[in-house]
Amino acid sequence: MSALAPPPVIFVCGRNAVRSPMAEALWRGAFGHGARVASCGVEPAAYADGFMLAVMAEAGYDLSAHEPRDMAGLDAIEPELVICLAEEAEEAARRIARQNETRLETWPVSDPTVVSGGREDQLAAYRKVRDAIAQRIEDYRADFGV
Repeated sequence: MSALAPPPVIFVCGRNAVRSPMAEALWRGAFGHGARVASCGVEPAAYADGFMLAVMAEAGYDLSAHEPRDMAGLDAIEPELVICLAEEAEEAARRIARQNETRLETWPVSDPTVVSGGREDQLAAYRKVRDAIAQRIEDYRADFGV
């Protein structure tokens, strides 16, 4: 990693139970615990998704303490980048970017919660999402030299 620091970033999805907490943890893993990163959902779930916790634990991330949150209290981050991970969160992500006068990127990621089938089918869908987000973060690092 170069001497450049990653920008402060906010990841936005629908419920802050699967995609955005994955992205927050993976960003922090890629750039270090000092990375300024947060995640939120438009309508936060009551609790973190169990399949998300399981596939992140497989990758070495303990998100058992994650509590889904909404967009309140994100001011401390002062983002330079807002990343929308879900179609249903696009307007909220646009609003956050506008309020902070910063850029918005959309990283469309499928919703693994809609996959049917047995436990292994569902876990495979969550792994696919985790790996897709991890790849986007690695691509970001390569493109921007951070």
